[in-house]
Amino acid sequence: MAFRVTVDEGKCQGCEECVEVCTVHRFEIRQGKSVPVDVGECLGCQRCTEICKQNAISIVELQLELSETCRLVLREIL
Repeated sequence: MAFRVTVDEGKCQGCEECVEVCTVHRFEIRQGKSVPVDVGECLGCQRCTEICKQNAISIVELQLELSETCRLVLREIL
């Protein structure tokens, strides 16, 4: 699974709680704001969204979209 992690800079107060709670270390503080880094490693656990009192963090699971050609090829293989 892959996830899109975003931080609303207008809401973020740079409290660093997301940095501390993230088990895979996907946040850094830059210029006083939280910034998601290497989000391909995000587990989607939502711990950061739960701890953020400003509701500045959102995580969305990305859906894989296959072209019609890919679907046809997979149908043939499977």
